[in-house]
Amino acid sequence: MIFSHILSGSILAGAGIGVFWHYFGRISLFNRLLWGFFLLTTSMTALVGVIHFTGNEYLGPLHRSMIVLSDTLGVVCVVTAVYALLNQRTLSLITFVTTVLFGLFLFISLLLPDVRVFTPIVPSLAILVLMLLAVFSLLQRNKRGLWVVLAAMMMGLATKADSINNFIHPTDFYHYATTLALWFFGKAAQPRLLIK
Repeated sequence: MIFSHILSGSILAGAGIGVFWHYFGRISLFNRLLWGFFLLTTSMTALVGVIHFTGNEYLGPLHRSMIVLSDTLGVVCVVTAVYALLNQRTLSLITFVTTVLFGLFLFISLLLPDVRVFTPIVPSLAILVLMLLAVFSLLQRNKRGLWVVLAAMMMGLATKADSINNFIHPTDFYHYATTLALWFFGKAAQPRLLIK
């Protein structure tokens, strides 16, 4: 049992559900579903991790698979959802289904032993795309882009958690950085503000 991992994982799981409930309850259906796939896969991964860290070692393979699901389906969904958010678009059924199918395709592909080595590339590429979307949004004087930049920065820091182990365990750092990223995404979804 690793108490610090249980605490940080519980905070992350609660944050994902709380952010989804508080910030994304009033947006259009398909946009909300994509945010839900991102936030809730992150929360479910953290929750399985919490149960795993309580000493249930048999959940290790499930936890690793959930991490891959969050890093594929989750990040593909958030990229599309952020694009729609920053450009004030309501997603269609076709866009929603295409996004989910592409995310599931990546998930299934990265479970294969020969392809598994490429797993870290997907979140890194997604962070890059999020930063580009945010920068273009900031050029249009859309304040939401600033929140997306902050969220992408926290996601980027979370992916580098293994190199930050002097003051805090990398797993806890990952959980807390991801929690902040989720909150920043939620702030980006607040009513539109223009930079003056």
